[in-house]
Amino acid sequence: MDSICARLQPVSQKLLAAWLQLPRAEVVPARTAFDPCEIAGILPVISLIERVSAEEWRVRLAGTELERRWGRDLAGLSYAEVLSPQAVAVTHCEFDAICRQPCGSWSLRRLDFRSGRRLQTETLRLPLRDKKGEVRLIVSCDGELSQEAMYGIDRPREIASVFHQEFLDIGAGVPPFNCIPVA
Repeated sequence: MDSICARLQPVSQKLLAAWLQLPRAEVVPARTAFDPCEIAGILPVISLIERVSAEEWRVRLAGTELERRWGRDLAGLSYAEVLSPQAVAVTHCEFDAICRQPCGSWSLRRLDFRSGRRLQTETLRLPLRDKKGEVRLIVSCDGELSQEAMYGIDRPREIASVFHQEFLDIGAGVPPFNCIPVA
């Protein structure tokens, strides 16, 4: 995990630091132990993802900046409604690994906007236990890496690609596979 931690941008560093402070039963903390006030400064780029079924993941909560980027409310939407088919496959694989292993995930993504603007983001995702103690929740932050500031609503066409993804060992190892298909 140290090699990834050294590369994390400030938003991801803050989420990871808050997550690492949580008490962890069997490697993964409970959602009830996670206090959003601990990361108040980055809440606009935080989302909470929930596994609804084996093939369905939904946005349970999304920060205001994430919703501004997308130009719509994200809460309640499935990832299949938001992402390109390539990104859905990679993201569902990633989510499944995060909850099944359990582990964290760090990735770089490219979003294509209708105006032609492209945005690169860094995403850090970490598992959380639900009220029943099952690992079905993922807290995620999505920080911009592009230098150009975005003004107004510029609706994305889609997350065009996940071009880099690594799993983080949080104490239970990492999966022996990568979710990005080899070209």
